[in-house]
This record gives sequence, structure tokens and C-alpha cells, in this order.
Amino acid sequence: MSKRIEWIDCWKGLAIITVVLGHIVDPLSKYIFWFHMPLFFFISGYLYSKKTDYSAFFKKKFFHLIVPYFSFLFLFTLVQYLPLIIDSWQQNKFLPIDKIIISTFPIIWKQLYGGANLVLCFGVFWFVTCLFFTQQLYNLIYIKFGSKNWLMITIMVCCYCLAMINFYLIKSVVFPWNINVVVMALPFYWLGHMATKSLLINSKIIILGIIIFLAAIAVDVVSPVHFYFNMKNTTYGVLFFNLIIALSGIIITQKLAVLLHNKTHIGNALRELGNASMLIMYLHQAIQINMKRYPIFTYQGIRVIGALIISYIIYKIIINYSIMRRLFLGDFSKYEVVETIHNSKV
Repeated sequence: MSKRIEWIDCWKGLAIITVVLGHIVDPLSKYIFWFHMPLFFFISGYLYSKKTDYSAFFKKKFFHLIVPYFSFLFLFTLVQYLPLIIDSWQQNKFLPIDKIIISTFPIIWKQLYGGANLVLCFGVFWFVTCLFFTQQLYNLIYIKFGSKNWLMITIMVCCYCLAMINFYLIKSVVFPWNINVVVMALPFYWLGHMATKSLLINSKIIILGIIIFLAAIAVDVVSPVHFYFNMKNTTYGVLFFNLIIALSGIIITQKLAVLLHNKTHIGNALRELGNASMLIMYLHQAIQINMKRYPIFTYQGIRVIGALIISYIIYKIIINYSIMRRLFLGDFSKYEVVETIHNSKV
């Protein structure tokens, strides 16, 4: 495995840790939200390579992202209503089919509509559909205009402007599958792709990123100006500063990944979490929400560790069964390569 792949897997590991922390640790969540989802789009852009066969690229990403999306959507919905189904079965109180359809249609429609409509265990599902459309649209744009740098810059600036218009003027509109967030995701995806030419490890850039991020926290704490960033809810905060702060967090995590990937135990742990990052993305909320029901797990740190470890254990079980890998990991490759070769992909 190449060093590039190793440290990127560490980077993905750090990224998924920030996601779990952001959903559990209240004092830190606001600041983690400034960059943790842009980080995933940035990493995905970093791993992008031009695909001229649109159909093959669409099919590959559909299997990799959308198949697990619907698998987990069905699984979580089933688990959510399983007690009701069992209770009805035990009491022999089954409703007629027409009444079942009428009563469940709003629920099914909400689940299929997706995006910001989905909360709690389903709360992270928006990212998967948004990433899918971001990848498809970026590939199309890059093939058409990638050789013209200024045109690409113009397109990305226009996307960012559309995102801010969405935030300021039509924030109340809930779009299916959060396709509106694609216009904010595209600039981060493009910046990630452009970063392949520079690994962002210049010490001056790292120091600048740390200074910017700490200064933003200080301003947010002590001044009337507050920075918010939540891609799912199209809450993008202060114009331009949202990009700068997010990029500073991305740069800091990238440097940490480069530093830690050579540390045997830490590096290995982060790589393993990076490989399991999409499964952890799906499972961590369901796990920590259920843990929270028990007094022993009210401590946030325990729920963070529990969500990561339990999700990872489930991942290690799933990769041993081909049907489960297909349904929940979108992995349609042959089993023998799964254990020996971990391709970094988001």
C-alpha cells in the first residue's frame, strides 16, 4: 500500500472521528461542524480522477453509495417499526392493506424524500445522496471545462454564490435528497481535487490554518459575531469566512493525518477507522442514541468510543459476507481483494 493511500486512510479516520464527536460532544460540536462535512467532500475531491465513461462512473458510484443508502434506510425503518409489528402480530390486530398503505404513506414518502427531512438515526443520510450528485456533477463539469482553469474557478464561485442565495433567501425550502447542498459541496470537492497538486504540508500554511481556526473560536466566544456552519440545514454562516474557517480545519486535520500515519498503533487505528468510515457514518447515530437511554452511558466520551468501536466491529463482520458487503458497503468486488487491498475511496 502506498504512503499516499495510508495517510489518506488516516485522514478519513480523523474525519469520521470528527463526525462522531460533532454529533455527541456538545461543547465541541459547533466548532467541529465548521469543517467536518466539508472535510469529507474535500477528501473525496482529492481522490477524484477523471472518468470519461459517464455510464460506468454513474453505475460504479450508484452501487457504492446509493445501494447502501437504501439498504440502511430500509433496515433502520424496519427496526423502528418492528416493535409495533410484533405487538400487532401477538395481539392478532392486523389492519387491512388499504389502511396500512394510507397510514404509512406519509412516513414512506418522508423517508424516500430524504435530505433534511431525516433526523436522529437517519440524520446523516443526506450526506450520501449529496456526495453522489456532487461526484456526478463535478465529473461532468471537469470533463467539459477542466482544462480551462479560470472557467472552473468561475463555475465554483457561481456555485458558492448559489449556496449563499439558498441560505439567505430560500433556506426554508427542503429539497429532496439535499440536492441543493451540492452547490456548497462542489467548491470543497474542487478544492480537494486541486490539492492533489500540493499536499498542503507547508509549515507556514499549517500555522496560518491553526491561527485562523483559533482566532475564529475566540471571535465566536467573546464577540457579538458568531460563526455557524451546518451543510445539512443549509446554515452557512458568515459570507467568505465560512470557506476560510472550513479550509483551516481541513488543513489542520490533513497535517495530523500525515504526522500520525507513521505512528504504528495510532496510525493503524486511524487507517482501520478510515476504511470503515462510511459504515461508521451510517451507524454511529443509531448506536449512540440507543446508548444514551441508559444512565451508565450518559457520559459523552463513553458514547463516542462506543459508537466507533461497535460500528467498527459490525464493519469487520460485514466484510466477511459477500451479500452484506454489497448491501451495506456497496462493494461488488471479489472478496479476496477486500482483506488484502483497501482502496481509499469516498
